This record gives sequence, structure tokens and C-alpha cells, in this order.
Amino acid sequence: MALLSAMTVMFAGVSHAFALMRGTEVAPMEFAPLLVEWLTAMTSSANQVAEHLETGDYTLGVTSNLAMMVRGNATLLRTAEERGVSPELLTPFMALMERRLAAGHGDEGTTGAIDLLLR
Repeated sequence: MALLSAMTVMFAGVSHAFALMRGTEVAPMEFAPLLVEWLTAMTSSANQVAEHLETGDYTLGVTSNLAMMVRGNATLLRTAEERGVSPELLTPFMALMERRLAAGHGDEGTTGAIDLLLR
């Protein structure tokens, strides 16, 4: 179920990316290999999340910290608005990121969002 959960959220990201590309000069079949390459490069971040969880240090090896990512979310939301794409697939995770940042964890990566998901 955990693997299916990750796949479902990945499909949401893929859907949002293709929605942003709709109506541009870049054809879907031209964009797809770029997206696959990008997602493939990003999948190794799962190893860092696992290390964070096992060590309890959510700052270990972080290159894009939560404070920077939350600031960058404004650009993602503005771009979606400008392209006429709903941000509803992005905003739940962004809200978790903002809560974690507000709790004083700006130097971490996004692993702390996991703590907010646990009840």
C-alpha cells in the first residue's frame, strides 16, 4: 500500500506537469522524455528521506531546505495560476511544508512533513 501511495502521488505530479505544458509549443511526446529524466533523477531522494528517518536528523545532506522550498512554492502557485491550472494537487503538500516551517524547521528537507502526517 505504501508503494501504491507513492505511485498515486507521483501520478498527481505527472498530471499537474502535463497540465502546465498544455497549450505551449512543447508537444506532450516531446515533454515526456524530459519529465521521465527529471523524475528518475529525483527518485534517489527517497534514500535521503530514509536516512533522515533512521538517524532522526532531517538536515543531513539537505541541499534545498524547507525555508527555500516554501518560498519557491509561491512561484509554482503563480505559474499554475498564469497557466490556468488548478493548484489543488500541490497545495496539500505545500500546506504541510508551511506548517513544518512555521514550527521552526526551515533548515530541514521535506522529511518532517511525514511527522505531520502521523496521527
